[in-house]
Amino acid sequence: MTGGTWTWLLWGAVALAVLLAVGWLLSYTAVWLDRLHHRMQATAAALDAQLVRRAEATLELALTGDLDPATSTLLAGAASEALAMPGPWSPDRARTESGLTEVLRAVDPALAVIGQDGVVRGVPGVPEAALDATSGGAEHGEALGSDGAQEALARLRAAAVRVRYARRFHNEAVEDVLRLRRRPDVRWLRLAGRSREPQPVTFDDGWPVDAVD
Repeated sequence: MTGGTWTWLLWGAVALAVLLAVGWLLSYTAVWLDRLHHRMQATAAALDAQLVRRAEATLELALTGDLDPATSTLLAGAASEALAMPGPWSPDRARTESGLTEVLRAVDPALAVIGQDGVVRGVPGVPEAALDATSGGAEHGEALGSDGAQEALARLRAAAVRVRYARRFHNEAVEDVLRLRRRPDVRWLRLAGRSREPQPVTFDDGWPVDAVD
């Protein structure tokens, strides 16, 4: 073979190697993007499950009979509304979940006395009669609220904390997807297909206020 032929063969081999490398990189990127989308779907499902648990625990606590009627009605109404709003995220669903958080924060003084030692007097939003009825006239040193109410409140607080972490994990997964989708090669070659660009989930999850973030 002549020198020119060897040169063409060399350049052809280099071009083939480059094409193979680019093809492998695009294939790897597409698989990576697909895995990130699956992870995001899993975190979205986990968030949904924790929100359902929070609403169910709220409704359970409202129906224990250990709270005054006004507090029970507020909790039951907000929880029922949240349970009736499943499905994809929307501004309405975000407002509903934020509304449940706002109700929980508003009645927190009434919830705080369940399971505490002794009758807590002068708590805003908690009538003295409700405290007496809840405690059965207990003196200082006796726990307030029935065992069922204390257990329901413990489940509610745990579910609310898990909601906060589930939303954080989901939004981190969304950010990972967005970061990859916004790369020039992913956008130019449309590796994400026609799927809609995901958005972080935003709503008020600031209850319990004493939870460590």
